[in-house]
Amino acid sequence: MSPELWLRNICVSTSLVWCLCGPAAAQLPSGTGFDSTPLQLPSVPLKGVKRSITTMDLLTLRDIVGVSISPDAKQVAFVVQEAVYQTNSYRTGLFMVSTDNQDVVKNLGSVGMPHWGEINQIIPEAPQWSPDSRYITYRARWNSASTWQVWRWSVNGGSPIQLTRVPGDVEGYEWTADGSKILLDTKQRPDPSFVQQLNEHGILYDGSIYAWQGLPIVTEVVESKPTDEVTWMHDNNSGEETRATPEEVSRYHPAVEAEGQGSHAGIPGKAKDQLLDMKVSPDGRFVVRRYVVEDIRKAKFSSTRLFVKSLGGNRQEVDLTPTAYYVEQYWWSDDGSKIFYTEYKGDGRSEEFDVVPVQGGTPRRLYAGHDYLSGYSMDPSGAYVACTRETNVTPAQIALLSLRDGTLRTLVDVNPEFGKIRLSNPERIEGVNKYGDPWFGHVVKPLDYIPGKQYPLIVTSYRSGDWFLRGASGNENPIQVYAANGFVVLNMDVGKNPNVPDGDFAAALRIWSSPTASIEQAVQELCNSGIVDPKRVGITGYSHGSEIMAYAISHTDLFRAAIGGSGARDPYFYYMAGKTWHDIFLTWGLGGWPEGESRRRWKVLSPTLNANHIHVPLMENAADSEFIGDLALFTSLQELRRPAELFIYANELHVKNQPKHRLEIYERNLDWFRFWLKGEEDPDPAKKEQYKRWEHLRELQEKENDTVKK
Repeated sequence: MSPELWLRNICVSTSLVWCLCGPAAAQLPSGTGFDSTPLQLPSVPLKGVKRSITTMDLLTLRDIVGVSISPDAKQVAFVVQEAVYQTNSYRTGLFMVSTDNQDVVKNLGSVGMPHWGEINQIIPEAPQWSPDSRYITYRARWNSASTWQVWRWSVNGGSPIQLTRVPGDVEGYEWTADGSKILLDTKQRPDPSFVQQLNEHGILYDGSIYAWQGLPIVTEVVESKPTDEVTWMHDNNSGEETRATPEEVSRYHPAVEAEGQGSHAGIPGKAKDQLLDMKVSPDGRFVVRRYVVEDIRKAKFSSTRLFVKSLGGNRQEVDLTPTAYYVEQYWWSDDGSKIFYTEYKGDGRSEEFDVVPVQGGTPRRLYAGHDYLSGYSMDPSGAYVACTRETNVTPAQIALLSLRDGTLRTLVDVNPEFGKIRLSNPERIEGVNKYGDPWFGHVVKPLDYIPGKQYPLIVTSYRSGDWFLRGASGNENPIQVYAANGFVVLNMDVGKNPNVPDGDFAAALRIWSSPTASIEQAVQELCNSGIVDPKRVGITGYSHGSEIMAYAISHTDLFRAAIGGSGARDPYFYYMAGKTWHDIFLTWGLGGWPEGESRRRWKVLSPTLNANHIHVPLMENAADSEFIGDLALFTSLQELRRPAELFIYANELHVKNQPKHRLEIYERNLDWFRFWLKGEEDPDPAKKEQYKRWEHLRELQEKENDTVKK
């Protein structure tokens, strides 16, 4: 899948992610539907005149959400999903293609509901093969009332078979090496009696409730409580399912047992390194753990690294990837002598695919190319790797990398229609800002760009890279559609996430001020080059990017229109934040009563407390579970009679994933920038009321401009 949709949409540092610090809201009812009709991959001839891209093209782009090569390296299984606008739903499909004959793609049918994460983002999950390469398994459910269980498909086709029926939801699973059993990690759903008790009695506030999410109180409490985790064993021969014994866990799933063996080689008194996951070597001698390192004494930037430790001994963990920024995937070689892993370096280039000896040392690069590769799946022999492959103008495709000769070839194009669409080729720009922090981004010129002409500019954020530039972080800004409508687009990467010394507000402030400085510098360069009209610059952001947008429009005079939502940092939020966020603010030097010692610092950071310095029309797109956090800035602008609009989308979480909402946001964002930066209005009669409101906002803006001039 495109990293723009998930990996690069979040900060590596969980302390910077608004959405990941709250309770898991995955159990909430969603307005997104599921269409059980199996997804189809079309065959589109690449002849004829190419046309301009539309917002519907981007909405219905098919996403690859899992890739897996068979143990015998003869087949690649992959899962695809797509939005269906008409029914406000999604379809999924499981496909299989031969590594020798990519012309034949077999459709095995739907794999059930999409896998959404805690904030309704796409969570990629690779299908798993049986050791004999005869079957493909996948976690699936077919309606929101059922639980997640393991289903099995035959490579010969036919209807899928439900393999497991364990209590609760299967969160993860793995086949035993001989294929006789499947080990299941499950989470139990809340006890109905506990929910009933919450409904019948008062609930003591203990700081674990996140009021800013605006969710029902019982849902908040249930989601904030830890759930029971149980390991089960499914016998593939008899179908019998039993709770795994300690002996079985030790034999088949030693990583569970290894979790409590030894401590991480951290700094005494510091507990910032967060364990993400772990894997035990095939011979059971070593365990490799993946941590988020957030201690500034160990890393300048928040990073995700691998540490290895011998089991059964007292040796301290060895840092296998001391210079890594983000290790995403990793797995053991068959003999347990080395570890393969992929690393994103934070530079927008393709993930590096490396191998390192278990003892540590200099890693060896296995692939170096210009296309963006991700979602790796290596066959047991180490000869081939299946993955996704994409570029700035090519959506993700299924590809096969040969480790024998380094060749890379495409097996399946799941979006062949894009071969008939005109796209603007992005150009990378980069530099170093006044703080000494490097930055980069991609400039997308208007589709029919005329040299020497100045164009309006839209700045999007907060991640950019060599992947397909679809809708920027959050997938709300249709980059190529903007370009097709006469805008230059700067898709800006805001840089690596800095670790902050406890209580150092000046260092913390750079989380927002440094990216703003980078954007200012990049925009100035584009203006100096004659491409961009400096009087027609807009900015938009999502999540952390929205925080940067709000800081930029309240601390600079560079912009003439803005779009954001769900991200500003204000004292208002502090009162609703809860204990987890209070700890984060303390680290940033913003702890304690906002009207006390930290008041002066809040005044420096807060967009709301600087709303009188905002002179640009602002539109906010917010989920109904988050709009409370946007009210402070929106209300302040209204009170100051500044142009602002706030749209709230029902039954949405941090990522707004309903197809009808996504298309509406695409379209309205385009209309907003056309109106404010180009003076254009869509003649569609259905938008008459929209432009009537905006013309009133323009009157407010003109009055504000007159006041500023005076």
